[in-house]
Amino acid sequence: MKSLMNFSLHESDLSRFENDWNNIESFLRTHGLDGVELFVDHTPLPDFPYGVVKGVHLPYWMGRHRAWVDEKAFHEDMDENEKFFLFGGHDRQDMIANFINALKNAASVNAEYGVFHVAYVELDHVFTRDFGVSDMEVMDSTAEFLNRSVSLLPGGEPPVRLFFENLWWPGLNLLDTAATMHFIDSLEFGNWAFTLDTGHLMNAIMNCTDEKHAIGSVLEVLARYPEDIIDRIEGMHFHCSLSGDYQMQVARNGVPADYYDLSFHERLIAVMEHVSKIDQHMPFTDERCREIVDFVKPRFLTHEFETSNLPELEWKLRTQIRALCGEDR
Repeated sequence: MKSLMNFSLHESDLSRFENDWNNIESFLRTHGLDGVELFVDHTPLPDFPYGVVKGVHLPYWMGRHRAWVDEKAFHEDMDENEKFFLFGGHDRQDMIANFINALKNAASVNAEYGVFHVAYVELDHVFTRDFGVSDMEVMDSTAEFLNRSVSLLPGGEPPVRLFFENLWWPGLNLLDTAATMHFIDSLEFGNWAFTLDTGHLMNAIMNCTDEKHAIGSVLEVLARYPEDIIDRIEGMHFHCSLSGDYQMQVARNGVPADYYDLSFHERLIAVMEHVSKIDQHMPFTDERCREIVDFVKPRFLTHEFETSNLPELEWKLRTQIRALCGEDR
């Protein structure tokens, strides 16, 4: 198993290491990590030492489902930045081209996999949970989008192994085994696997308020799946999220006052602040977290955290590695 941390080429990440990849590589060695899972999108990549990249996280266009099933969405009167953020393009062909370019970026850095979200949510849905679509509908549109895109690539396969990640919004959430199997059966290519995001699964369960219970709940969901599906979970985003009480409270409150009067940028900030309270990205502290890793036996485990500075990142890494491995690094 390769142990990684999430990383991006954004200044907020690079500046912690004085924009020096030697410092990044030294940090990885200090903490016993094999490399990074790097966020990449469809835009050209700068030069940097690609050897540190073991996997990538592909972009998530959260409203893709709506635009894919109803192309009128592309012509709605909305800010162009909002339209691209939601849909990933200005029409279907643009969406496909941008996705393919992201895959090519992943291949260009020799990534062994690319994480892809199978989920749909509109900005206001994150407050109301009034999604208006089923998991199956989102998985069907996603499979169609993926099949169409991948069919245009050499050999009809993605150039890096696609790792499908669970979220807590409509789509792949892993709670319904039949829906998961339906999604698998809808795929027309073979170079794929799953990434289990432990925190996202806790969010989907919704009643996780303490770590011991949350770990047990994750194991209960995994136990519903046959061995051949567990074997397909080749990646893991490892972190803890205990936001059950908060989710229930906000679902009752609905959309914040004056939300619809805000600009796109202001609404996005409000949404991201809310999402960060749901998806907490905290380190595991209970050594029983090892049971999740032992059950799945992933090829890649990414310590996935959201942090404001290097000391916070170090603290979260050390805390979780201590729980997982029983030692400090």
